[in-house]
Amino acid sequence: MEKVVKIPAKHEDTWLRFKNGDQEAFTMLYNLHVDSLFNYGIKICTDSDTVKEAIQEVFVDLYLKREHNNSCFENLKFYLFLGLKRNLIKKLKQRRRFDPWNDYSEIELGMEFSIEYKFIEYETNEEVTRRVQAVLDNLPPKQKESIYLRFNESLEYPEIATIMGISIESVRKQFYRGIKTIRESLGV
Repeated sequence: MEKVVKIPAKHEDTWLRFKNGDQEAFTMLYNLHVDSLFNYGIKICTDSDTVKEAIQEVFVDLYLKREHNNSCFENLKFYLFLGLKRNLIKKLKQRRRFDPWNDYSEIELGMEFSIEYKFIEYETNEEVTRRVQAVLDNLPPKQKESIYLRFNESLEYPEIATIMGISIESVRKQFYRGIKTIRESLGV
């Protein structure tokens, strides 16, 4: 059963004000999402300046296209995450083109997610934490990303599939395989 996320009325009002050109509403939307975007972006690209630049570009694009944007507030987070990932991948590919000696494989290999608190909620000793982190470090990148987006960002499978560029069924498989590996490794 999929959970339904209730959006506070004030955010929907902020979205409508933003679409009508309200600068204060734009600032509020930016402040509402910038931290989670940065946390996600830094997992794709370890250069914080590149991530910050990409976030700024995504918000500028959102602002410039606001009048033609027919989506609702519920889709905003999805739109921002997808835009950020695409922007970062484009930047990393451009970087690789200009610097062929440097391997910017951080798109896939540099992803580090911290979801261990979900699995050690009832156990707080350092051994369990270390074991969970070791398992997470050894998960394939797509499993890490699907787990991160599902747990940390509360995105739905169709949204995750679009962000990752794979089918919904593949997202489900990656997610469940990752969870299964974690559970088996921890004996849960």
